[in-house]
Amino acid sequence: MIREVEVSEELMASLHQNTILLSYNSPAPANGRYGWLHAGQRLKLRHSVTVEQNCGLYGGTYAPFVGGHPSCGLCTMGAFSYSYSPLPDGLTVGRYCSISTGLKFIDSQHPIQSLTTSALLFRPENNLFKEYVTPSTRKFASGFSTAGEKKYPVIGHDVWIGANCTLALGITIGSGAIIAANSTVTGNVPPYAIVGGNPAKLIKFRFDFETIAQLIASQWWTYDPRAIFSGQALEPSDLLPAIRDTTPVFNPLTVTL
Repeated sequence: MIREVEVSEELMASLHQNTILLSYNSPAPANGRYGWLHAGQRLKLRHSVTVEQNCGLYGGTYAPFVGGHPSCGLCTMGAFSYSYSPLPDGLTVGRYCSISTGLKFIDSQHPIQSLTTSALLFRPENNLFKEYVTPSTRKFASGFSTAGEKKYPVIGHDVWIGANCTLALGITIGSGAIIAANSTVTGNVPPYAIVGGNPAKLIKFRFDFETIAQLIASQWWTYDPRAIFSGQALEPSDLLPAIRDTTPVFNPLTVTL
């Protein structure tokens, strides 16, 4: 179901006050505009969106592959994450994520179990095919969605996605993972894995398996970064014991649409 949310002065002020930036180092709203939003604009949402404080959604309106669903450019995102790519509202991004330009999603499909994959089967109003539409193809078109049924990916915490990557739907990118530039990811990516290529394959892990297990168990991204990063050392072996014993939990402010 599609909902519409009207952009108000109050919404733009709330985004800015919570350091949810819509351009790099966004200035405060002025003249009815904030980043790529403007007062009176109507945002179409297919999913509930919750954005935590200290996020950067720099990309603007999301345009899917042909046949997919366009999106307003806001998505559920955790604190200290940013994206230079437009993102669909069905995407979930954890905390501390870094997303470069050119991220795409394989969010449009053709039928693969029918005699043909041609759009003749599902585009009855297309002038290429109108003359050859039959009752059978029109019935097929009425029940076929080019957007598919799979959900947009779930991106964990502390994920780095390089430039010009493509992600399939229905996958999970584990916390701590790195996706090399120009990669096409068609399956789940394990936590703290570095993957690359088309299709993307495992290159290596960032840490040994014992350290990865400790990082995941620590849930370090749930704690206050001012305490985590207050000392000189930044290596997991130095930080993990202190995180478990002394670090206060981080409770971010949020904006929900």
